[in-house]
Amino acid sequence: MDDFHRGDAFANGSEPDWDSPAFERQRHLLIALFPEPDVQAAIEAHRKEWIWPKGHYFPRSPRLHLTLHCFGDQPKEVEKRLLEALAQVRVQPMSLVLDSSRTWRNDIAVLQPAEHGALRTLHADIGRAVQKAGIVTETPTFTPHITIARRTEGAAYPMRLPPIPWRVRKFLLVRSFTSHPVEHKVLATYEADEEDKEDAV
Repeated sequence: MDDFHRGDAFANGSEPDWDSPAFERQRHLLIALFPEPDVQAAIEAHRKEWIWPKGHYFPRSPRLHLTLHCFGDQPKEVEKRLLEALAQVRVQPMSLVLDSSRTWRNDIAVLQPAEHGALRTLHADIGRAVQKAGIVTETPTFTPHITIARRTEGAAYPMRLPPIPWRVRKFLLVRSFTSHPVEHKVLATYEADEEDKEDAV
């Protein structure tokens, strides 16, 4: 067991407020990065390296995502403004590296990327677009992560994670349904221009 960690860890010493009421609605709008199938497969392989407790839950691979912003569903006119505002956000290609995994005290397991300036710029730019559309949101600390499992109390994760490269060229706006049937409905995809060069880390 020396090659595994048990317990909780948090960026900056504080727990992200992912369980606030705003995230418990039956459906909400989600702006996120969704890994391509090769990255999904690498994440799936990493999940197999953990020791999981009885009763844990794995989100299906196509639903794996890194949340940029999340808020309640909106009326049609507000949604239209949001679509238009997001279309003005510049998407800069970036190469993320998923290089750490851990559990958090809210009983989820996460993969986290190495720090990347372009990712934080994209998060900030999208935040301004959301505000421009007239949407008031909570502002938890941005702690980039992909939730790979839930109900993880007692899970043990490997001490070493072979880095998972992740080439990002787009973000998605989706309507996420969190009650049965659980699904993501893609409302819009925002891609980088082919001529754009990749941002440095």
